[in-house]
Amino acid sequence: MIRLHRSTTIMTGLVFFLVMLFSSAAMLQAQSNHYTESLKYTAQKYYWGKNVRQDLPKALSLYRQAAERGDTEAQFIAGGMYFRGIGTDKNPQEAFKWLYKAALNGASTPQSQKILGQSFLMGSGVPQNYNESIQWYQKAAENGDRDAQNELAFLYYVGRGVGQDFRTAYKWFEKAAREGLVVAQYNVGIMWYTGNGVDSSDLIQAYSWLSLAAANGHQDASAASKYIETIISPSELQEAQKRGMQLYRQINEGQADTKTGE
Repeated sequence: MIRLHRSTTIMTGLVFFLVMLFSSAAMLQAQSNHYTESLKYTAQKYYWGKNVRQDLPKALSLYRQAAERGDTEAQFIAGGMYFRGIGTDKNPQEAFKWLYKAALNGASTPQSQKILGQSFLMGSGVPQNYNESIQWYQKAAENGDRDAQNELAFLYYVGRGVGQDFRTAYKWFEKAAREGLVVAQYNVGIMWYTGNGVDSSDLIQAYSWLSLAAANGHQDASAASKYIETIISPSELQEAQKRGMQLYRQINEGQADTKTGE
């Protein structure tokens, strides 16, 4: 009985100790979170000049402090400021560091995913790594970034960081082209001209895309479309120009619908 009584007392004391320990830890964590939020709140005020004189370097300093405390939102914002040179000189190394941390913690946009893809591709701020580049470009492309779609297509086209795959390259080139990216329109035209990534070479399709890119100021597309004019028949040229206008309407009407929806 004496042992039972002593054991119960020890257990009761142990439970009390653990409750106090966890309560203290929770309290410290709450205080830490509150301080981090306070840093971000103050940083936002200095960023926008809300009730204080705008001070972008001060804002960056505060966001960085919050980022170093593990706040994902602050990591994302700090990375963006370093990338654009807001409140500091442009710094690819710091931009990559914080955007990468934020992305790994679940905070990214198609634009930041594209930046990460480009950083790994060029070895800017991080050692060059084609496989990592492909992964981040893929995320950005799937989330609708047309520049990332074009870059991803090019990597598939040349087989860098991934097995060479002309059909997948064409798929992403066309997506970017239909989003209005001029260089992608040129690339689609060239693929129809060479027959890579499509069933066979088609000069009518090639001309329709190249003439569209040329209309948007792409000089190589202009030269290529003029060359095709010399090797197809008048009836084929008429059909190619008809398709070019159809593409123009589809793409421009689609962009207008998107703007209206916004």
